[in-house]
Amino acid sequence: MSTNDVVISGMSGRFPLSDTTDEFARNLYDGVDMVTADDSRWPTDLLDINPRMGKIMDFNKFDATFFGLIEQMVNQIDPQARMLLEVTHEAVADAGYNPQEIRGSRTGVYVGVVTYAMTDGYPEDAQPDLRSYLSTGILQMFNAKTFYSSVISFVFDLKGPSMIVDTACSGSGTAFCLAMNDLRLGHIDNAIVCGTHMTFEPFILQMAQELGLCSARGVSAVLDEGADGFVKGEAVCGVFLQRRECARRVYASVRSARMNVDGHKTLGMFMPLSESQEELMVDTYKEANVDPLDLTYFEAHCTGTKVGDPLEVKAIYNAYCKGPGRKEPLPLGVLKSNMGHAESGSGTASIIKVLISYENDCIPPNRIREIEN
Repeated sequence: MSTNDVVISGMSGRFPLSDTTDEFARNLYDGVDMVTADDSRWPTDLLDINPRMGKIMDFNKFDATFFGLIEQMVNQIDPQARMLLEVTHEAVADAGYNPQEIRGSRTGVYVGVVTYAMTDGYPEDAQPDLRSYLSTGILQMFNAKTFYSSVISFVFDLKGPSMIVDTACSGSGTAFCLAMNDLRLGHIDNAIVCGTHMTFEPFILQMAQELGLCSARGVSAVLDEGADGFVKGEAVCGVFLQRRECARRVYASVRSARMNVDGHKTLGMFMPLSESQEELMVDTYKEANVDPLDLTYFEAHCTGTKVGDPLEVKAIYNAYCKGPGRKEPLPLGVLKSNMGHAESGSGTASIIKVLISYENDCIPPNRIREIEN
């Protein structure tokens, strides 16, 4: 099987201020700031922190009967697990398949997560009702992110590998890479690749701001001179991968998917290494047999940090723009400028943004705020 035989045939998602990919596309093209401050998640004055965050709306709506689940139990399950079922159904349907058609098939499920528990960060006297729910064994299991992929495989009767992937912010990107490799090796016939991240606890936001990770201003100033950290965002989204000969719809071909890690660094484990990023970019295009100079759009990871963003842009420049060969400027897209950083959901969210760009033959604008870096 050639690397050109893997395609993305379906997509779906929940994003800040966006219940569907169509709403998401409209918000992107209209330049809507999807990072907001309101009382929909918790009182904005609850803690001494900036409350701005990219939040998913209406996450409590779910038709348990539709998925063959018991409503009384489902109402007490992490909303992310419920939305993953919805997103999976919609992505398969978007590919032109009735989900019943893939029951019993060798379809793998790969879900990128960050494994905070649903109540991580709560003091012992907070949310007593929620704690009593989670004290039962069955609900502990359903609320454990370990079972996100297993629930999808169970409900849709999928027989391929089923796993959650926690590599922090690269979770859904890593999940995509694993799924791509399983398809190329013929281990599976289809793949559901999802990424999910939501913040239910204000204490998690407080901790991130106190550590200096999040913007104190609550501004997602990506590629901006005033960048002072990322803004938390949310996404529960997924794509459906297939062999080309089985696809009824094709959003994009997947030519290559690779990953690496920096290894030991004198500046510490969490400091990005531009050279490693550049090496990965070059190797990926070499494997795909695509000339880097032919690249006409790059969707970057940049999160809004003073150190990380310039290092990534340097790697992009060296890999795709350095030298006399490039005749046209390379457009650089950064989804986090629009909706904040969805962490483990950011990879699939960025892929969906790229697919939206393909479908509309137009790249959505970044939200550069003040002075471009």
